[in-house]
Amino acid sequence: MNRKRERKRSGGQGKEGLEDNLSHNKFHTKPFFPLFFAPLTMARMPQEPLIVGRVIGDVLDSFTTSIKMTVSYNKQQVFNGHELFPSTINTKPKVEIDGGDLRSFFTLVMTDPDVPGPSDPYLREHLHWIVTDIPGTTDATFGKELVSYEIPKPNIGIHRFVFVLFKQKRRQCVTPPSSRDHFNTRSFAAQNELGLPVAAVYFNAQRETAARRR
Repeated sequence: MNRKRERKRSGGQGKEGLEDNLSHNKFHTKPFFPLFFAPLTMARMPQEPLIVGRVIGDVLDSFTTSIKMTVSYNKQQVFNGHELFPSTINTKPKVEIDGGDLRSFFTLVMTDPDVPGPSDPYLREHLHWIVTDIPGTTDATFGKELVSYEIPKPNIGIHRFVFVLFKQKRRQCVTPPSSRDHFNTRSFAAQNELGLPVAAVYFNAQRETAARRR
């Protein structure tokens, strides 16, 4: 009789009892998924568009974003992989640095890795702009323009225009390259001891026809 009562008492829990037992099982693995996967996902998220767009690979090595950089043309913010019309990027962009302090300095580089065209970029990279000695928490207008801004004018296919931010070890430590064509962001960073980037963003643009302007 006692055994029957015990079986009835334990069996009476049914589905709810089984779920309750599982929820208290010390081998239940559900809580461990976010602990294992979340940090990896969060670390990779800022770089995913740069990987998909082959900016990491064609222009940069993999890096960890540690500074927030905002690039905008006439109040239109640049987002990774978005297309902008040449008519909207014919003025110098505003580049804001949200990070560091006034005692830290940054170098901004803008290049086009798809010159003269993405199918055969034999002039890769073409340099559009370099600004150095930008104090943290300010914008590019507070820095020194080492190479003047050149308006993007893509002629063949869709071009990527990449903004890269480096943190300098000290002020006035960056020297200008000899040419805009065949510029290499990696080599430039190595020669000037800039290390890996701290931020990057890119947009796409192609030749603007009359039909596209309508």
